[in-house]
Amino acid sequence: MRTRQVRPEKKEFEYELNISIEQDKLKEKDFIQFEFVTTKEFMNFQYKVVVYDKVDIEKNKIEFNVEGLSAPIISLSQSGNADYKYKLYDFNKKEYELILLNHEKRKNLYKFKVMRGKVKILKAPASNKFIKVVTEKTETE
Repeated sequence: MRTRQVRPEKKEFEYELNISIEQDKLKEKDFIQFEFVTTKEFMNFQYKVVVYDKVDIEKNKIEFNVEGLSAPIISLSQSGNADYKYKLYDFNKKEYELILLNHEKRKNLYKFKVMRGKVKILKAPASNKFIKVVTEKTETE
């Protein structure tokens, strides 16, 4: 008699991107934090999300290519979600184009505006989203 295999429930999104304005206490400077987090929680290891960034401040263009996960370097096991943080220090209070790629195959295009102390999503893709984008005030799916 075989035991029934238990499969985790299928999530709508593989990743969540939290965009927020934070302050670096040492530098006494604000920055925009882009934090990529998996929606799946890992029980044995705390993996890292592999993200390649391409930022062009003059053109107000930010691009992140989410490649997948990498195994932890330390041997101690730890549970939790995989994550990646990117800090953008030299930003202006204006509109930016945010391009999110998944293995350079799926592309999600967003527009957001940096306002005083917050980030507001102005445009989000209508379909084919692989990532949930969240700001402090608003949420888009």
